[in-house]
Amino acid sequence: MGPDLELIQMLERDMIEKNPNVKFEDIADLTETKKTLQEAVLLPILMPSFFKGIRRPWKGILMYGPPGTGKTMLAKAVATLGKTTFFNVSASSLASKWRGESEKLVRILFDMARFYGPSTIFFDEIDAIGSSRGGAGEHEASRKVKAELLIQMDGITSNSSAGADEEQDEADRKQRILVMAATNRPQDLDEALRRRLEKRIYIPLPTRVGIEALFKINLAEMPLADGIDWEKLYKLVEGYSGADVSNVCREAAMMPMRKKLASGNFDIMNIGSMAGEIEAPLTMEDFVDATRNISKSVS
Repeated sequence: MGPDLELIQMLERDMIEKNPNVKFEDIADLTETKKTLQEAVLLPILMPSFFKGIRRPWKGILMYGPPGTGKTMLAKAVATLGKTTFFNVSASSLASKWRGESEKLVRILFDMARFYGPSTIFFDEIDAIGSSRGGAGEHEASRKVKAELLIQMDGITSNSSAGADEEQDEADRKQRILVMAATNRPQDLDEALRRRLEKRIYIPLPTRVGIEALFKINLAEMPLADGIDWEKLYKLVEGYSGADVSNVCREAAMMPMRKKLASGNFDIMNIGSMAGEIEAPLTMEDFVDATRNISKSVS
């Protein structure tokens, strides 16, 4: 109850995901990144008595790297693994036409995160919200939102001391907030915001092992023909991002239907009854054609 009830309901509707239901097994490769995130997120929840003093948990994690490498999926997997309430924040979620309301939304967001704690607040494309202050084209309202964000991020550290009792530890654990952010342009972030995102993790383009795992994940339910030259295929998609490799698999999966449509030996109104004929195993030719249609998105 209160004057901010409408804003609270809006944030609950737009941001909260109780369980994103994404597992680390759904993400190819990135073994070291997964270990780092488990140490930063999961272990403090399971061993709160160990993570105190100088070993206090990270309060902010920044994942940066080329687009399409799995940064958003990693954040959702962290929230699923830690069984935390997941707040998915975008620039539009904090925008308002009323003066002073955007800053109030930031404050309410962190208050809600404590209420639903332990919580994970994820800022996707945080450079849209937290770009460097002092630019010629910066609006006053944007600067105030950044200032409120910096204040709230500095105020989310645990209040427990070395001599706190078990009840205080449990209360702090329940109110713990982890801020995660993802960006393709870390150089555009404000220096003060970078400082608050203490743990910074580079998410690279997939390695050969990652590309192989991506094909296995994406083609798990697809019939495959014999004679596919996987070595040649891995070389064809070298330099592709994870999203690009997924798009290649999607494009290849459409090839059997396109071949049937190109033949013209059917009534298009009855094509629904021909699903069995269209469901042909994917061949090497399908994948080569797919790589011609899907180019890599990262220079």
